[in-house]
Amino acid sequence: MKKLFLMATMFAATVCNAQVVLWDGEDKELGSDGGFWNRADPTVVEDNGNKCLKITLKENAGGWADEHRMAALPMAGVNLKGLRRISMRIKMAESHNVMIKLTKEGDGGYTGDETRRWFWYDAANGWQTLVYEYGAGPNSENIVDEGNTLIEIWPYEFDNKWGQDILIDDIHLEGPMVGDVAVRTLADGALTDKQIIVTGSMRKGNYQNTWDGDWHTEAYDDYSLLLSKLSADVSFLNLTGAAVADGDGPQLRTKNPNLLILSPTDFFDTDNVIRWDGEKNVTPKMVINDAYPFYTPIDFTATNVELTRSCQAGINSFVLPFWVSAEDLGATNVATYKEVSGKNVVFTLSDHADANVPFLTVGMTETTAVNFSDKGVVATPNSLGTKFIGVYAQQSAEGLWGITNAGKLQPGSSSATIKAFHAYLTSESAAREIAFDGGETTGISEALRLNEDIRNKKYFDLTGRSVVQPTKGLYIVNGKKVVIE
Repeated sequence: MKKLFLMATMFAATVCNAQVVLWDGEDKELGSDGGFWNRADPTVVEDNGNKCLKITLKENAGGWADEHRMAALPMAGVNLKGLRRISMRIKMAESHNVMIKLTKEGDGGYTGDETRRWFWYDAANGWQTLVYEYGAGPNSENIVDEGNTLIEIWPYEFDNKWGQDILIDDIHLEGPMVGDVAVRTLADGALTDKQIIVTGSMRKGNYQNTWDGDWHTEAYDDYSLLLSKLSADVSFLNLTGAAVADGDGPQLRTKNPNLLILSPTDFFDTDNVIRWDGEKNVTPKMVINDAYPFYTPIDFTATNVELTRSCQAGINSFVLPFWVSAEDLGATNVATYKEVSGKNVVFTLSDHADANVPFLTVGMTETTAVNFSDKGVVATPNSLGTKFIGVYAQQSAEGLWGITNAGKLQPGSSSATIKAFHAYLTSESAAREIAFDGGETTGISEALRLNEDIRNKKYFDLTGRSVVQPTKGLYIVNGKKVVIE
């Protein structure tokens, strides 16, 4: 039977998909010593179907006086990888202080007994998780990753509790890791990639330790710690390889509200969290803002999407990570890049645009937000166009060309920026404005002439505004470019 507890099912003695496991009974042979030193008769047993270690305190039969009052887990070959928080589960008959000591023999050994930490056990013969932080307290700065000798576990310190049985299990190193390195060792803002993959554990809480006779309440918050190491460029956080508890998704999105979090659990009650629903990756709500970067390496479904960005009446440039129709945007048409023809940049009118393809809206009304439902978000490609290029992170507009709501080309100055979910044109020295074809013609020169059978239909000028009484000029009717002479 597998263990069921917050830290998830682990495997022994290495870094696994969840965290660094120092000892777990599940892969140990019943009746063996489980790899512990011969102190207090270590024996792997079952407790309610879970394998764990039992030690039995007894008087010394020879050797040094206190050797059978504790369990000794060897640390040879173990790398702490920069982690300094240790947790374990323990079950005892009586409430009592439990002491842990990390030892290192030989050159560079720890001074005296300053690596002792005490925790109060009061679970009344039940399992209790103890948390020890070697990032706090005396000698903490001297703890090294490799070369440690033992973790000593003293259930009753030096009291003579002969015959007492104590159960121990799930001894872990805790804390988030990126690239097999503890996050706590990184400089603030050091994580700058678009996607960050986190292993180890993500938890927050409090514990009480003493090392000097006074109880010290210490808080740990892996979410705050990870946030301090993230730059605002991080747009996708993969937590599926971490043991996640006490979720705090809103805190992780403080620097980049567009941050997407791929999570294995339901601990996160926040927007932009993607989970597997048994068939596909899904987020109930994706909230995105054009002031922040966006990126996803995976496809997923967003039940609801809330996009914050300014849209002008008339023509707007767009790129979105999902299929969108003109109706979705409240526009008469959308249009995708076709070619440069003389002084015109020609776009082909359509009723929709595909995911990650930059486009223009025609006839959209002024707004600051657009909402969508049931959108299949598509992984971000390496390129978002060649001549007409989409943007998922704000960048300088210098040397680039934007498009006004009236369809004119506008060069970007050194102080101008292009925001996310917009698009720009590369330099086109001959072009001055945009034009549309109807999707069925070969170019702007073949624009249709208005005739009697469509005079009573709706038509719009090139900015998308409805025209009640058209005069001479170019108009859009039924999604096609027409001419009135």
